[in-house]
Amino acid sequence: MQKLRALTWRQPLSLLAAFAWVGVALDRFTEISQTMWVVMVLAAVAGLTICMRTLRLQQGVVRIILLCLVVLCLFGLRHHLGESEYHASPMLEILGEQTEPMIMLACVDRPARLQRDPLDAATEWSGDGLGGTEYQTMLQVSIETLRIGLEYVPYSGRALVRVGGDCSDRLPGDRVKLLGQISRIGEPTNPGQRDLRDWAARNDLHCILQVDRAEDVILQTDSGASTGYSIWRWGQRRIAALAASAREAILQQVSSDQQGLALALVLGQRDLLDNETSESLLVTGTAHLLSVSGLHLGILLVLARIVSGLMRLPLGGQWVFLVAVTVFYVAITGGRPPVLRAAILLAMVVLSTAMARPNHPLNSLSLAAILLAWWMPAEVFGVGMQLSFLAVATLLCCGRPGVRGQTAASQAVDLENQFDELARQSQGRLARGVRTTLSIVITALWYSGCVSVITLPIVWHEFHVVSPISVFVNVVLSPLMVVALSAGVTTVICGWLWLPLAALPGSVCSLVLSVMRWVIEFSSSIPGGHVWLPSPALSWIVTYYFIVLGILTFRDRGGRSKPIAVWSISWFVIAWWTATTPSPLPPGTLEATFVDVGHGTATIVRDREGEAWLYDCGWMGNLNQSSRKIDDVLWSMGITQLDGIVLSHADADHFNALPGLARRYSIGCIVVPPKMLEGRGEMLSQTRRVIQEYGIEVIEIDRDRSLSGAFDIEGEHAWLRHVRVLHPPSIRIEASDNANSLVLQLDHAGRYLLLPGDLEPPGTSVLISTPRPKPGGVMMAPHHGSMHMDADVVLQWARPRETIVSGGKRAAEPAVTEMLSAAGGGVHVTAKEGAIRVRINAGGEIEIRSWSQQPW
Repeated sequence: MQKLRALTWRQPLSLLAAFAWVGVALDRFTEISQTMWVVMVLAAVAGLTICMRTLRLQQGVVRIILLCLVVLCLFGLRHHLGESEYHASPMLEILGEQTEPMIMLACVDRPARLQRDPLDAATEWSGDGLGGTEYQTMLQVSIETLRIGLEYVPYSGRALVRVGGDCSDRLPGDRVKLLGQISRIGEPTNPGQRDLRDWAARNDLHCILQVDRAEDVILQTDSGASTGYSIWRWGQRRIAALAASAREAILQQVSSDQQGLALALVLGQRDLLDNETSESLLVTGTAHLLSVSGLHLGILLVLARIVSGLMRLPLGGQWVFLVAVTVFYVAITGGRPPVLRAAILLAMVVLSTAMARPNHPLNSLSLAAILLAWWMPAEVFGVGMQLSFLAVATLLCCGRPGVRGQTAASQAVDLENQFDELARQSQGRLARGVRTTLSIVITALWYSGCVSVITLPIVWHEFHVVSPISVFVNVVLSPLMVVALSAGVTTVICGWLWLPLAALPGSVCSLVLSVMRWVIEFSSSIPGGHVWLPSPALSWIVTYYFIVLGILTFRDRGGRSKPIAVWSISWFVIAWWTATTPSPLPPGTLEATFVDVGHGTATIVRDREGEAWLYDCGWMGNLNQSSRKIDDVLWSMGITQLDGIVLSHADADHFNALPGLARRYSIGCIVVPPKMLEGRGEMLSQTRRVIQEYGIEVIEIDRDRSLSGAFDIEGEHAWLRHVRVLHPPSIRIEASDNANSLVLQLDHAGRYLLLPGDLEPPGTSVLISTPRPKPGGVMMAPHHGSMHMDADVVLQWARPRETIVSGGKRAAEPAVTEMLSAAGGGVHVTAKEGAIRVRINAGGEIEIRSWSQQPW
């Protein structure tokens, strides 16, 4: 109780902030109704009122507890009301996950975002979407009406509009007619996949509208439309215009290969960063340097303070100038939670200075946490907000390295250190400079290490990467970032005043960013600098922070480091062991998981011996050669290495995820049909470079050179004796790569699993001329269930009990299911059911589960 009372007097807002966030989390993860929240609020307020009027003994502690309960219930109710308002939108009821044509009248209510690489972005939302331009524009709009039939019907809600083209000139307040394809934001279709509905709820978005051309975004300028704007909307338009001009200044004055970094650093616009740079930032733990936060605002305010001093402003005028700069920068960078948190901290410093009152940094940080949790409660679950507050709180609590508590022994040591410092003053200037520099570096490493350790569980859980190298890279990049940000801001200001003035700072910004990029890329290539891992369970993350919070609360400042260090090391060892232990299979079971990748194929096969193999790995539109859809499923299984990857043929939608997989997993070998990797094309060339870079063994097999001749089937890969290669023959068929697809038959307990790739004529006739398997197995439909590639012929030959279709929208058409079920077997389509898991147990029984209907 004494600890609680002392904490209340020293840091009252910290205690209230903790209960505020707990209230928000309680509403998120429980089923408490709105009525119950109201009753709880009234009961807590009544209890606090009675306590303050009647209790005398120990009333301080009781008051504290009741006040905390009031805050908890109020913030729980606030989150509940926000969630209820979001889910009450009729848009969530009338729309399905499948796209349909739509004409929409709406009002733009956020600044437009222009980004590259629409093909890869489209696959994030709709597996089959393809763009056709170099840029795409992201708009957020408030829906006014939808065209239902021939009538325009009023609807409320907000939509994310993805336009295949440049519509960045649309400003908040513009009324537009949009012609496109609309759909609701769907639920995850694979285990381990990020739920985009949570992101949509935090951003108050109810649906997605895909507009193929910029011409289909029509500005409404008819006489009936209002041409006036409110003060708020007028301010939004001016800020958006200034942000656009700042963006243009950077694009004109910064070298083309550094423009993405410059926009991210100065304006927080990360849309032009290429995937390779984004991943390098992630694995080196430096992504936060290019995400506008308190660090950026702090650097900007230091520059503003220097400018105000040069302008000889009085003290009051300087504070007003700093506040104006803060408000403007918050607005122009989009008002994200990290920069809002920094702005609130600055406001507390200004207020405490004006009132001549002391300012406790932790209390100020806690006030920011309370205000943001009330203003945007859903953001409490956003990783950006969590890491922002956690990093600053760590910096405020960790202290300087070597600082001890105020005991008699520590005071004696401090006295001795003072004498040592006096002795060092007699040394030469160079020696003192070296010692000072070393002290600064050690202190910076200490702070960087503390932040890295404390944020590790959240970073690991959200991004599946552990990056020890980040401790050192952040120290190296921080001074470079100060110079680059200063030059970038100067470029923007000069661009507003007179564009030719921006050439010099733009060149400096480009030069410093090129050095930063080199450091980041070099650090990302250091062996052991980072490791990709499955994430620990959420409950284990919560346990870590609960214990750390207990140590901070009940231990004195000088006695916290060792307990936190011991607990952090113990936690990491246990978390690593539990996260990387693959989920067990029932004894004698063969498992195949067909990942929902849209139009493509990725099948994870796990056998009774504990090996994990992948049959094909790609999907249409994956030009960045990402593996994220497959990664999610592998990590959910606890898999960190693949014994082998089988590539059926040289179509990109069957192998273009290999570079991403090679960066994240240890791959034993790659199995291909003869001469598959000798084909032409940039995708195949990149794949060959990746195979050579990572030293992965390539094994060619065919019907006459089976797996048994390539592996030790009596030892390490004993289960491969049950895998037969049915196609292609040793002499290549003079036809397409599809016709020469590698067809595997996995026999288990009297059943089979048939994987035919994209087999098509004349390869189909070659396959069915071989001995047919026993009926009653499981077959993947060739060529994603295409109705024009003789899939029904293979079906009649194989006579499967169940057929799996790995495909996109076309595979979900009823005609495909009708064709494949003609022989009486069941049909399962990933586009309709999500990931599909097939298990054949030791008794030959087949179990099929779909992630959308029966998650595992």
